Amino acid sequence: MPSYDFVCQECGTTFEVRLSMSAYSAGEGRTCPECGSQKVERAFTAVNVIAGSHSSSGSGGGCCGGSGFT
Repeated sequence: MPSYDFVCQECGTTFEVRLSMSAYSAGEGRTCPECGSQKVERAFTAVNVIAGSHSSSGSGGGCCGGSGFT
C-alpha cells in the first residue's frame, strides 16, 4: 500500500498517510492529524535509488554493454 505525504496549509504540519490508490483517488486520508483541517496539499518527496553493480564475464563489461555510464 503506498504512503502519501501531505502538508497542512493551516498549521504547517507534515504527515504521512498509507492509503490504497483507490482510497487516495476518492480523497480519503486528507485531514490534518494536528488541527483537523482538510486544507492539505500533497508533498512530493525525493526517492533514493541505489544502483547496484552488475558484473559480466564478457567484453564491454556490466549490464550496459560498455556504454560507459559514470
